[in-house]
Amino acid sequence: MPLRNDEIDQNWRRLAAAAQKGDAASYRTLLTELVPVIKRSLSKSLPSPDIADDIVQEVLISVHKALHTYEIDRPFTPWLMAIVNFRRTDFLRGYYAAHENKQVPLDSVEIPDYLNQDDKGAQEEQEAHLKDALNSLPEKQKNVVEMLKLEGLSTREVADKTGMSESAIKVTMHRALQKLKEKIKREAGVT
Repeated sequence: MPLRNDEIDQNWRRLAAAAQKGDAASYRTLLTELVPVIKRSLSKSLPSPDIADDIVQEVLISVHKALHTYEIDRPFTPWLMAIVNFRRTDFLRGYYAAHENKQVPLDSVEIPDYLNQDDKGAQEEQEAHLKDALNSLPEKQKNVVEMLKLEGLSTREVADKTGMSESAIKVTMHRALQKLKEKIKREAGVT
């Protein structure tokens, strides 16, 4: 029958205590038992599973260097996982810093036709549809949408300009967006 987590932790605590007293066999057993646990905890959070072995070695070195700081009356697993998390974070920081220079400039990315801004006719047609939908709104809703979404004003700024409360601005905006959504769906034939 497999050991429960608390039994495993108790065993590691016993091995760590013996290792702190110089028992080489306990030290070797402890490190051997830790390897698969460390590897399992790292494997899902790394860009490549091959990298796990390098970090496992770093964790084992850190355990070796810090074992004398482990307090035997405290659980071993959280102490170990703190080391694992620090080593993983150190590795990922370096990994992503090194790969930052491999970013692809946006001007070299091929844009799909349906997103291509060069198609002025389609873009103008979309703008006309949006203007038509916006003009179909009651004046108050239209003004709120224009100020919030087109001019980029904050809710507070719109409230100050219109004399409405911020809550009323939010309600008006919500209702306006609902009406726009319904109008666009109707025109597109979506129910």
